[in-house]
Amino acid sequence: MFGWLFVLIHSASIADFAMHRLSFYRPNVSAVGLFLLIVSGNLVAAEAESEQSAVWWNFVIAVIVLAVSLASAALPAAALRQWTGGWRLAAIFPLLVLALWIGIIVLSRLADSNSHRLWPFEIFSWAMLNMIYMVAVMTYKRQIDKAEQQRLEQSQADDSSSDQAS
Repeated sequence: MFGWLFVLIHSASIADFAMHRLSFYRPNVSAVGLFLLIVSGNLVAAEAESEQSAVWWNFVIAVIVLAVSLASAALPAAALRQWTGGWRLAAIFPLLVLALWIGIIVLSRLADSNSHRLWPFEIFSWAMLNMIYMVAVMTYKRQIDKAEQQRLEQSQADDSSSDQAS
């Protein structure tokens, strides 16, 4: 049962194994060699194509990370332009965190080129946390504004009813 394994281990080459155990005729050994040569050439070509594919996917991922990060940074920038008072501080907070983190990344990279090697993903993490933060702040602001508007409408309705009563 394990005779083929014994022959494989003790044979001088794979060609000897193929001739003795697989009943290949001698002319077919050159065909097997040619086949192995063609397959190895295709493997090298496939490896080169794989490297090109890896470069392509790295580029695609970088574009996605950059686009999401820019879109995420646009949220607090737009809010900063539209909001007033304390809400402006809430809008500028994530931009200050981003500026601080970029400063840390730059200074760390200048000190040691091996630090923060995955800095694009650190920026992407900031973008995701910023999205959560901005949605929470916008939702809270909308609730506060809506409650204030209802209070103003109620006070105007009370004022108009008191004016009509007098």
